[in-house]
Amino acid sequence: MKKTAKSFIALVLSLCLAFSCAVPVFAAPAASNANITVAEATADKLGTSAVKAVGAVADKLGKIGCDLPDIGDESSKTDFATAVKKLFAKFVNMLSNFLINFAVAGVLKTVIPDANTVERLENFNLDSYEGFLPGMETFIDEPTANAFWSLGYSRKSVMPANFGEKSYAKGAYLPYIFGNQMYKDDDLVDEELRVRTVVMNDGSGRGNVAFCALDAMGLCNADVRKIRIALDEFAKANNIVSINVSCTHIHTGIDSQGVWTDPAGDLFHNTIRKNEPVKTGVDPDFLEAVINGCKESVIEAFNGMTGGRLMYSKIDISEYLRDRTAPKSYDENLYKLAFVPFDSSVAPTIIATFGCHPESSSYDWNKGEGTKYDEKFSADFVWYIEKLLNSQGYNFIYLQGNVSTTTSSRGLSGDGISGNAHYSAIRYGYEIGYILLGMELDEAGRIALNEAAGDKLDVKNQSGRDTYTIWYDGLPTVTAEEVKPVLNVANRAFVVEISNNAIAIIGKTSISDNFVLRDRLGRVYTVSEVGYMEIGDVLKVYMSPGETFTELLKGGYGADGFEFKPLREEFGENVIIMDLMNDAAGYVANPKNFVMAGIQYNPETGKYEGDTWCLISYGKNAASDFIGNFRELVKSKRG
Repeated sequence: MKKTAKSFIALVLSLCLAFSCAVPVFAAPAASNANITVAEATADKLGTSAVKAVGAVADKLGKIGCDLPDIGDESSKTDFATAVKKLFAKFVNMLSNFLINFAVAGVLKTVIPDANTVERLENFNLDSYEGFLPGMETFIDEPTANAFWSLGYSRKSVMPANFGEKSYAKGAYLPYIFGNQMYKDDDLVDEELRVRTVVMNDGSGRGNVAFCALDAMGLCNADVRKIRIALDEFAKANNIVSINVSCTHIHTGIDSQGVWTDPAGDLFHNTIRKNEPVKTGVDPDFLEAVINGCKESVIEAFNGMTGGRLMYSKIDISEYLRDRTAPKSYDENLYKLAFVPFDSSVAPTIIATFGCHPESSSYDWNKGEGTKYDEKFSADFVWYIEKLLNSQGYNFIYLQGNVSTTTSSRGLSGDGISGNAHYSAIRYGYEIGYILLGMELDEAGRIALNEAAGDKLDVKNQSGRDTYTIWYDGLPTVTAEEVKPVLNVANRAFVVEISNNAIAIIGKTSISDNFVLRDRLGRVYTVSEVGYMEIGDVLKVYMSPGETFTELLKGGYGADGFEFKPLREEFGENVIIMDLMNDAAGYVANPKNFVMAGIQYNPETGKYEGDTWCLISYGKNAASDFIGNFRELVKSKRG
């Protein structure tokens, strides 16, 4: 077959894979109807002979590398019906993985040519790959003499200068949705995509640490390294030992990963016109705005550092969150670090982290005005949390938490009030903002806060309605504790295989911005990193490059069969996860439950639920690779 014809066929077939990037965001909930009903009925009829038959097939497939996960723990095995249903789901998922990842995507990966940016693994030297900062050489347990916290804050726009004149692709759902307008907030002010930055140290002299939170879906490690390279001289001159870039994970921002702009055009150009410069999906004007915004914000935050106290508190917000797919597990807490400067003329800063997809504004993605799709951009609920906190004199930064498959529950913040999806983001953001400001106050203080902040949720006029819940009703009062000035941060870079062949195709053809390597056998790799942070003795933080399924943190039946203990079991109950830090590696699932497009059995409801999340994942190996490297990093610092 001629090379051109081969490439053309590969192009047509691979478009299906490129467009699969849109599937997990909205397909999983919809998969629980007719097909799952049939699957459930089939599983109900399975008896002992079926279990034996499935086991026999699993043994044979296991010999060719298609491992069928265990049924579950001993308690689940006592319920025979539940065990059969779990086994049936896993068998379906195993077949699905084989068909999608090997029979289809694996073949395409073999025949589609590499872009000319792909490097050979055997020639790659990780130590010479620019743009990595390892963090602190030594960790401490107690503050040094006379030490105190220092922190600086900055916020910069990352809107391209030509936004409004030039249209940009939205970074979520389907490709080729372009727009050049931001949503207006409730005061008719245009929202804005921003980077918010803190630079901090513990006074020990071991270095300064920067955290940037970018309003974007995600940012690959290669682009994170470009930000660090832009700051290289400044970081060296000012003892900045770690620069970490988190994404808020909004689903209504500008395409920051490349797969939503022009995947077909990019694939064709990069695999057919190989003598021309590679064309990636991340718009260069937007990427330039991101790099410059992060650079400027780190410099401004560093120059504005001041001494103060750091206060820590947390509160259960489980009624504002929900996990969409079995096994159901999520981190129910909102974690708050409040920096209070010694100088009362300097604004205090609130660092908040909780795991939640900021996608409320995107729920109307296919209901645009005058068009089939909503073309407006939004910073989602993050904008409104910040707006409320700014109104009360606080700086704000949101570092995405253990996002997993967790999204907002719009019940309490919806209050039965009609409005579009963007309006729900407004209400959700304001309600979380009130909780952040009022979690340590009593009811009288919360009533005063509500009035001082402008009664954004219309408590005065709506509180008598049956469907309305006042944000502070039933909200417990928590106590903040002062954090001793100890900040330990370390980062670890490593090469990871992209065993999800659909994502490997997107990487090897440079549709995305990932740095890609290839070995002699055709396997595809990239560079990622993990981080470990200790904040006083109140928090230990796993800085994760992906979206980690929470059972790997908290345990439960969803963690059964994983090679490592749940993080909290191994490292303590004060371990939290900050996902999408320094990479955008997709979902990170227990390999025993990994499925690209299949079903999961939920023993709590007795029903099957659709699961397509891991279509967006580096692969079945991701959890072992990421958590394995995290464990090695902790061991290198803590023994």
